[in-house]
Amino acid sequence: MAGFTLHVVCPNPALDRLQVVEHFTPFEVNRVADVRSLPGGKGMIVCRGARRLGATVAAHGFVGGFVGQVIRRGCEEMGVADRHIEIAGETRVTPVVIERSTGRSTVLNERGPQVTADEQDQLAAGLTAVVRLRDVVVSTGSLPPGCAPDLHATVARLALRHGATALVDAHGDALARVIDDARLNGIGNGTLVVKPNAHELAGILGRDLSDPADLLAAVDALHAETGATFVVTNGAHGAVWVGDGSRLVADSPVVDTVNATGSGDSFLAGLAVALGRGEKPAAAMALAAAMGAANAASLAPDVDPALVAELRERVTVGPA
Repeated sequence: MAGFTLHVVCPNPALDRLQVVEHFTPFEVNRVADVRSLPGGKGMIVCRGARRLGATVAAHGFVGGFVGQVIRRGCEEMGVADRHIEIAGETRVTPVVIERSTGRSTVLNERGPQVTADEQDQLAAGLTAVVRLRDVVVSTGSLPPGCAPDLHATVARLALRHGATALVDAHGDALARVIDDARLNGIGNGTLVVKPNAHELAGILGRDLSDPADLLAAVDALHAETGATFVVTNGAHGAVWVGDGSRLVADSPVVDTVNATGSGDSFLAGLAVALGRGEKPAAAMALAAAMGAANAASLAPDVDPALVAELRERVTVGPA
């Protein structure tokens, strides 16, 4: 399917400041070997990954101050349409310390600036003006102070009303509200895909889902209750897809991990682009898994398209 636009709603973008150390020692002076700054937050990583795949992408969210201008310039450099709402507060900065010897990272997440009800109305109006039939709308990331707790659910409803595909990657109460909204209101004219990880899903269900069989049973039940498609990542156990007449599990290709931060977001980018192109669930899962693995092989949250193509051939997708 050609001609779709991927609209990425990231309410709480950030400037990611990546600082690389050989060995990280808390509470002591650490010498930084390399520093990089780039637009971040979950949605910005989705935008970057989708652009690597050649998709047409627009970014929606809230930015303010000097850091907000850096985010806007970053969108321009990526070839992403900047549809952010300007706010009075300053967009947050996220320090990320990467330990080169292990590939582990430490992330310090600020809450973000205050967002008003009027600014949220502007975001919804901006989406309403541009979302079209067969577009894909991704809503992802934390909610800054002042944001309605059901913002992700509101964005999903808006997308579905326009016949678009809605993908939501949320956690905690925001994730619970998306699922509850699907139970109450159905999935409308489009397709709703809910993409938590197993830990996030366990948190809202209040039970242990570390056993893949328990996870699959929980996802089966949620799909039956809501009609939504669920795609749940589960670390070394890969990812499961339940919905749209398919019940699948995909493994994750092994790479030398440099920095796994953002791998779930790159997975989401691959999934969104594949669905926008009209690919079948198995093909969408293969691309998503390859994107997540390729991200882990990169210092910054990013992917090498050549590596993605190579890894996609190594992904195994089969019946769950």
